[in-house]
Amino acid sequence: MTRILPPLFALTLLAAQASAQPADLIVTNARIYTADDARPLVEAFAVRGGRIVFTGSAREAATLKGPNTQTLDGQGRTIIPGMVDAHGHFNGLAKKLRSVDLVGTKSYDEVIARVVERAKSTPKGSWIVGRGWDQNAWGNTTFPTHDALSAATPDHPVLLERIDGHAQLANAAAMRMAGLTATTKEPSGGKIVRDAKGVPTGVLVDNAESIVSSKVPDPSIDEWRAMHKDAVKVMHRWGLVGMHDAGASRAMIDLYEDMAQKKELNLRLYVMIGDNAAALTHYFGMGPRSALYDGQLWVRAVKLYADGAMGSRGAALLEPYSDDPNNNGLLLSAPGHIQEGRRSGAQGRLPDQHARHR
Repeated sequence: MTRILPPLFALTLLAAQASAQPADLIVTNARIYTADDARPLVEAFAVRGGRIVFTGSAREAATLKGPNTQTLDGQGRTIIPGMVDAHGHFNGLAKKLRSVDLVGTKSYDEVIARVVERAKSTPKGSWIVGRGWDQNAWGNTTFPTHDALSAATPDHPVLLERIDGHAQLANAAAMRMAGLTATTKEPSGGKIVRDAKGVPTGVLVDNAESIVSSKVPDPSIDEWRAMHKDAVKVMHRWGLVGMHDAGASRAMIDLYEDMAQKKELNLRLYVMIGDNAAALTHYFGMGPRSALYDGQLWVRAVKLYADGAMGSRGAALLEPYSDDPNNNGLLLSAPGHIQEGRRSGAQGRLPDQHARHR
């Protein structure tokens, strides 16, 4: 005969069972969202060994209090489970934290001013990189040209990424280092924006970005590690405990795994493998990998790029852009490449198209 316990008695019994060992932390007097439809809000929870072991009333939580238990008064605040960014770029965040922050700039002049300020503390000849400009916020949707930026930063190669990561602006010094001239051919799925005479304006869209970005020196592995540790701190500051990392290289995945092994990651990363034949063959040979290193790392998905972004005028459209009548956008991957990926990706035979890192 099955017996159904009254709810209060059942909860008290659960608390008694959990109290075999005292909790490390008890939080009370809060509006705690549990994500449990049956009991979406409670007033207290208890933690042991880094995991929540109880949610319920303050009276029940008190049964888990021991001599060394830390208690915290939530003061009526709302507490929610840690958030997961459903589409982000962990490596991109790590780079951005050490780049010139251009988010929120209201004019091209403001962009240049921020770069000039960074140039004051950067040795001549060293690269300056930044991210976050958006010409749509400047009152004019026309892409900028390099001229004013080049005049303000003659002693540094400068490469500034648009807010969506699908376009970049290079100054004259950067274009010289990359050998970018009027005779440079556009790669498939990329666009070199040119003036009326065919001279590059400094703006590179989608697959053309690598023309200059490939010349920017990569950080050392120790520098990458430090940068990613900083990125974790920023994510935690905003309540993020995980990310679906949409497209990472094998080198970065190897770093994530090493950090997780050494307990330096402290994050839940669902990593999508970037579109690179060698990397895909390697990981397909290993098979799907889930919840590695105490639930810190998943490697079981692939990121392909179909087209660009609206703001960069690279999203593929059926009709031309209203402010760029000769442009229908770009296909970053040939349709056949994506179809081949659907048919044979599971066997590791996806052909090499390109590798993009946001």
